[in-house]
Amino acid sequence: MHSEDRTWTYGPASRIAVAFFVVLIFGVAALFFALPVILGGVDRSGLWFVEGTGVVIAGFGVFMAFGLIVFVRTRLSLVTGLGGMSLEATVPDGHNRLLVPRFRTIRLPVREIGSVERRVEVFRTFGLTSMRESLSIVTAGGERIGLFSNANGSLNRLPLGEIATAIAAAAGIAVTDDGTVLTKARGLYGEASSTWNERPLDAASATKARRAAMRTLQILVALMTLGFILRACT
Repeated sequence: MHSEDRTWTYGPASRIAVAFFVVLIFGVAALFFALPVILGGVDRSGLWFVEGTGVVIAGFGVFMAFGLIVFVRTRLSLVTGLGGMSLEATVPDGHNRLLVPRFRTIRLPVREIGSVERRVEVFRTFGLTSMRESLSIVTAGGERIGLFSNANGSLNRLPLGEIATAIAAAAGIAVTDDGTVLTKARGLYGEASSTWNERPLDAASATKARRAAMRTLQILVALMTLGFILRACT
C-alpha cells in the first residue's frame, strides 16, 4: 500500500453498536413471542396483539440486520496500482422488494474522473421533510456514478466531505457544490442517485427546507424521549 492510498469504511465501533442493536431487537421480539408460554394458562385468543407486536419488532430487526450488512460491506478507497491511482468502491445500489440491499462495485482510474460533486437533498417520507448529503462523480465520458449519501441527524456517517476532497485532489480537480435540491430518490441504506436532473432550490426555498427538516428531527427526538419515559414508568 502506498502512502497516498486511502480507505473509508464504517468503523468497528459503529458496526458493533449496530450489531448489538440488532441482537437487542431480536431479543425483545423473542420475549413477545414467549409471553404466551410464560403466562401459562392465560387465554391465547387475547394475546394476538402481543404476538402481532412481536412480528413487527422482528421485522424491524430484519431491516436493521440488512443495515448491518451495508455497514460491513460499504467501502471506498483510493488505491495506487501499476496504471496509477484508482477509485475502488463497494456501495449500496438499491434493494429488492424485501428490502434486501444490493451493491455496486466501482473501479475507475482517477484520471477518468471529470468532476466530483456534492449536494444536499431534501426528501419527504410520510409527509415529513428530511435532508441528506449526497456525493457522486462524473466520468470524463459524462456518466454519473452515485457514491454514497448521509442522512442528516444520523450518528453513523461516512466523512463525505473528506472523501470528496481526497478524490478531487487525486484527479487534479475541485469539488463542485450543486446546492440544495428537492428529490424523490429514496436513498435507503446510503444509496446515492446516479441521476441528478433536479434543479437547485433558491436560497429562500433551501432555508425553508432546512427548517422543515429540523422540525422533523425534533419530532423524532421527542418521540424517542417519550418512549423512554413511558418505558421507565411501566
